Amino acid sequence: MLEEEIKRRARQAGADLAGIAPARLLPEASFLKDWLREGRHGSMGFMLRDVARREDIRLWHPQSKSVLVCAFRYGGSPSQSAARTSGLIARYAAHEDYHRALKGRLESVLAWLRERCPGADGRVFADSSPVMERLYAYHAGLGWIGRNCLLVNEELGSFFLIAGISLDLELAADHPVQERCGACRLCLEACPSRALVQDRVLDARLCSAYLTLELRGPLPQERRAGIGRWVAGCDLCQEACPWNRKAHPPGVLQPLDGQEPLLRDLAGLDDKGFAERFGRTPLSRLKRAGLLRNVLLAMGNSEHAEFRKILESFRADPDPVLSEQARWSLDRLPV
Repeated sequence: MLEEEIKRRARQAGADLAGIAPARLLPEASFLKDWLREGRHGSMGFMLRDVARREDIRLWHPQSKSVLVCAFRYGGSPSQSAARTSGLIARYAAHEDYHRALKGRLESVLAWLRERCPGADGRVFADSSPVMERLYAYHAGLGWIGRNCLLVNEELGSFFLIAGISLDLELAADHPVQERCGACRLCLEACPSRALVQDRVLDARLCSAYLTLELRGPLPQERRAGIGRWVAGCDLCQEACPWNRKAHPPGVLQPLDGQEPLLRDLAGLDDKGFAERFGRTPLSRLKRAGLLRNVLLAMGNSEHAEFRKILESFRADPDPVLSEQARWSLDRLPV
């Protein structure tokens, strides 16, 4: 069957899971308008664009009849193992830029399909397109939507990224799997800022991942303590999930040199050093100033006296965001 050939080819390209969803209006996507109206997207103004296309992939790719959806796992270590003088980077961000890497792998699948079925075509997506990957992955049978709003698979847990291809072929779709969270609420309880305001509803404005990666300017003072030593993203709701207790080997994405870098090393990066270390990773969009803001915060939350000298050096930084953050963090350190 062509469907199985396509999924097999996707796995050969590095996907750990592959399934096919129908290209249609997703009824579950109706939550998006309410979520946006309530302002839970924070400063992510791009979410206000293309709302209709997010609900129906055919408005993004009019030729779409089926959607190949793939999951690519990524490795990493639990955040609890990090020393107090280290910063914490979300596991997915401690790898090469997945947008480019996964699109390249799926473009190879699309090239094969064009040869296999002359006249066939498609459009690749990997997070940056207005496609609700998670919902299409659910309809492709890759997993269920957990209480932390992430897709969960009984074999892989949730430490994986989703990408796919919108296809102009009429293919037999896979079936959604049954939700298996049961009565478990560990992910909600693990969030220090209670950003998971209810089952499967995330308020991005409270989330450490949003605050450290998406928000520009000063961090809200009332949220700073809850961010802890996360300098890019947060994995706490995933680490609490029982489906993530099984260890998995690294996937196809190339890891960074260190998921738990020393805070003093990060504070010493200039623009060139930042580009060399993070230029080919998802952290490149933070730029040095954004990462440095988070590093100074993490130093204060570490309450480690060794950072006093570094923070003192940033008290008069010409960047008002950095100087204010340094002063706040100095007040957190023991005398």
